[in-house]
Amino acid sequence: MQIKTKVRILILAGSLVIGSATYYYVASNLLSPNCSSFVLTEVSSPDGRYIATAFERNCGATSPFERIVSIRPQGTRLRPEDDDSWVFATQDSPNVGISWSGPRQLTVVTKGYSRTPSEQRLKAAHWKDVGVLIGPS
Repeated sequence: MQIKTKVRILILAGSLVIGSATYYYVASNLLSPNCSSFVLTEVSSPDGRYIATAFERNCGATSPFERIVSIRPQGTRLRPEDDDSWVFATQDSPNVGISWSGPRQLTVVTKGYSRTPSEQRLKAAHWKDVGVLIGPS
């Protein structure tokens, strides 16, 4: 009888391991988008405190390409999925230019429709203590 109990426990433990591995695979590969990002340009603020990055993001065949501008503190790595750092986003692949006109003033210049993570069309925005001017080229 004890052998049957041990076999049942092994079968149950094996089933839990296989179920957990299957869940992890499904959750990480199928439920979350697998986006790729390509850095177009990066520019440091005049005082070296921040880095502005323009990058292109592609989340697969059913999603449009996006051009995004984000700001992050110097010394940190770019995290393309961190939409709290995004100050500008546009669909497709228009030219996007970024430049600092002061230590706390970023200018984004582009042709095309712009949108922010809140889906509002803005001519100016703020990120922490940085002012962001958005305008056509």
